[in-house]
Amino acid sequence: FEKDSRPVILYDGVCNLCNGGVNFMLDWDARGKMAGTKEPMTAALLLLLVVPCSSFHAVSHCSKAVRNIREQGLSRTNACITRYTGLTCKASATAQGEMASPSWQEIVRKVFEKDSRPVILYDGVCNLCNGGVNFMLDWDNPTQLRGNFRFAALQSEVGRALLQRGGRRPDDISSIVLACEDGKTYVKSEAILRIGKGLGQGTVLWPLAPVVSTTALKIVPSPVRDVFYDFVADNRYNFFGISDECRLSDERFDNRFVSDL
Repeated sequence: FEKDSRPVILYDGVCNLCNGGVNFMLDWDARGKMAGTKEPMTAALLLLLVVPCSSFHAVSHCSKAVRNIREQGLSRTNACITRYTGLTCKASATAQGEMASPSWQEIVRKVFEKDSRPVILYDGVCNLCNGGVNFMLDWDNPTQLRGNFRFAALQSEVGRALLQRGGRRPDDISSIVLACEDGKTYVKSEAILRIGKGLGQGTVLWPLAPVVSTTALKIVPSPVRDVFYDFVADNRYNFFGISDECRLSDERFDNRFVSDL
């Protein structure tokens, strides 16, 4: 503190939850006053996001069960600075949107030719989305090597082909997508809740995750659910930051990621 009186926040450098919190604080530390004075609704929603996280952090020190969820459910990085292994792609390619492959039908056919598991399409450069992928990898039937879902980046060749099959633009990265073998495609909150129905087997989340997801699908109208989803999705880069690499694979889960065909 000899030349700088600012407080220092100490965080767990190998915890994905903690690193996500650091990204959030870096992005909003200098914007707090602006959000509080000019955007009261935004500030209020941010409080709804921050307070549960703060409570979760406090409880994790008191409860062994919750601490295990933080360490196992949210996974750990192999180094203090998270660098995803595998192929990389430029973030700028996302904005420019390369021309879709003319043989997207053939790509889709190959995706489900020998494996009927649904494919979750996520934004490979979004820190929030990659955190969600880590969570799903750890809680998607961890007792089985295959799990219930596979993953592909929206920016990948497979992702672009599956977007076209669902009637969406091949460069549309505005929403998470659940692509099923039967040709059905789910987006936004419906995709998340349908994914939730398949999570938790063999873990403490079973059967809570499927029950809550099924109930929300039946009771809460999709327009209501999607209002919150759209707000977070539209501001995900501002809230949680953006990676300079596009996560297309993970060496720990080779059979869970769909490589380009």
